[in-house]
Amino acid sequence: MNKVIALEELSSFVAPGDSLGIGGAWMASHPMAAVRQLMRDGIGDLHVIGSLSSIDVDQLIGAGLVRELTFSMVSLEAYGLAPHFRKAVQDGTLIINEISGVAINVGLDAGARNLPYLPMRDIGASQLPEVTPDAFAEITCPFTGERLLAIRAIVPDVAIIHVLRADAAGNCQVEGPMACDPELARAAGRVVVTCEEIVETEVIARNPATTHIPGFLVDAVIEAPFGAHPTTHIPRYGFDAWAVMEYADACADGLADTHIAQLASESEAAYRERVLSADKRAVLTTIARNPKTLETQGT
Repeated sequence: MNKVIALEELSSFVAPGDSLGIGGAWMASHPMAAVRQLMRDGIGDLHVIGSLSSIDVDQLIGAGLVRELTFSMVSLEAYGLAPHFRKAVQDGTLIINEISGVAINVGLDAGARNLPYLPMRDIGASQLPEVTPDAFAEITCPFTGERLLAIRAIVPDVAIIHVLRADAAGNCQVEGPMACDPELARAAGRVVVTCEEIVETEVIARNPATTHIPGFLVDAVIEAPFGAHPTTHIPRYGFDAWAVMEYADACADGLADTHIAQLASESEAAYRERVLSADKRAVLTTIARNPKTLETQGT
């Protein structure tokens, strides 16, 4: 079954008002090409679900597309606070459901198993169960009498995940960090995968151990080279710190609207041409595959 679509057809699978699980974690493997397409299409009123989120969620908030956010963290890490996320929380314009990263993983696992909840042990002195009571409930183990926390299942309407390669049937391979992407794919009602390249099924079959998301879970496949940029996607390319610093500087200088408007107005091909020169691609590839070369050259 051929599930390949163009990036411009993403709106066929994500509708305004959907709950949207976004893959990746920290500054790795976020489906940024799809995030930019959501901005181009102006698909808003979204309830975004992300565990360790970064520039992906911050840009969607800055574009005015997020109504509600379930999260454990949104940060630009070493490059500062996530400015749009912080402002939206301070202004009270964003509904937030803050739970721990482990709880999000457990909730997605419950959704993937078609269970209403799964238990985990107490998270200590944290006030998160009080702050977000809809996500947590105290229960007693029927076998030991131990006090546990029940984590409500997380079942997004749609998930968007970025992988290294996929075939036309949606069999997806990952060779780097996966975060909780496999659980997200199993929990969501619809799954859209962007990938660095679409390959023949024979290529997938040569290394089945890396096929972490099987095709029967996937509804659509989009080929998007450098689709995680500026986040890293190992082993293909490293983190583009320069692009993230440019975004952080634009926000600090009051130019955030201009920056986001440019992302929303240009095609993905135009985006790659603008931000990924041949030299930049070479550096990002070297960062991922041979960082010692950069250290030796003093780059």
